Amino acid sequence: MKKERGVSFLELLVVLAVIAVVGAIVTPNFIRWRNNAKMRDAVDNLMADLEMAKLSAVKENNFVAVLFDPEGYQVFVDKANFWVRDVDERLLRDRRLPAGVTFDFGHENWGFTNNRTRFNSRGRANIAGTAVIVNLEGQQRDVKVSTLGRIRVVKTN
Repeated sequence: MKKERGVSFLELLVVLAVIAVVGAIVTPNFIRWRNNAKMRDAVDNLMADLEMAKLSAVKENNFVAVLFDPEGYQVFVDKANFWVRDVDERLLRDRRLPAGVTFDFGHENWGFTNNRTRFNSRGRANIAGTAVIVNLEGQQRDVKVSTLGRIRVVKTN
């Protein structure tokens, strides 16, 4: 008898079934991990950018404003003190949030009047408040800014 080489159809089906089962187990965990990573990334970036805004206000001896919109935020030196970025005012950061992560302006914890805050030359926030960040899984993080310029994250769920 000759030895046959190759794979039988049944062996191929068994291997495909094992791959399908492993994929079904791993995929939800991978998606959850990816959504958590996007949330962490958005929160870390916002914290770092708020700290940068505070330190830039001290360094520039001027106001530095942070304007929020549903998809991201802008940080700029607000020389004219009008909350609007003029052509001569330097943009420090224009950050878009990762896909699936947004600010929740309608949440009861949202605390920035007119979706903005500003740091003065002493590193203090003119408008204290809370930025509520949510992802597709319903996870929420609150980034709080006090009038003294303290910035911290609160995990709510």
